[in-house]
Amino acid sequence: GCSGGSTPPRELLLSPDDFPDQVVTETIQEIEDSNLSEAAVLVELKGSEFALLESLVLFESNEMAAKVLAEIKQDQLAQGVDVYPENGFDDNSGIMAEALNGEEGSTLFFVEGAALVRVTLSGRNHADRVWGFARLAREKSGN
Repeated sequence: GCSGGSTPPRELLLSPDDFPDQVVTETIQEIEDSNLSEAAVLVELKGSEFALLESLVLFESNEMAAKVLAEIKQDQLAQGVDVYPENGFDDNSGIMAEALNGEEGSTLFFVEGAALVRVTLSGRNHADRVWGFARLAREKSGN
């Protein structure tokens, strides 16, 4: 185990190393928002068949992250987005259709520990593939 301090939020995001069989480029942004006391980071990964935008906000507790997710879900339900439990993602926002860099994409939010994670995927079969990317992100953010 590691002693001393928590993992920097950047290390909880996916990186090109998580796709060893593909050439993936990475653009990282630290999110500086004076309204957020929480740590927030964003990464964009581009491969030959996908573009992925992942952001993570680290809250003080799981309860805080879950409260924000509940608010997102309420907004989504009002917009007609259905939420279904997905294996391993008891609490998620459901998949929303969105545009990423002008392309159709799929976005979902989920809570892992004290982190609220957002994954947006575009590319071939994005709606079917977004859960696979979310699983990768959850494994990484759960460490």
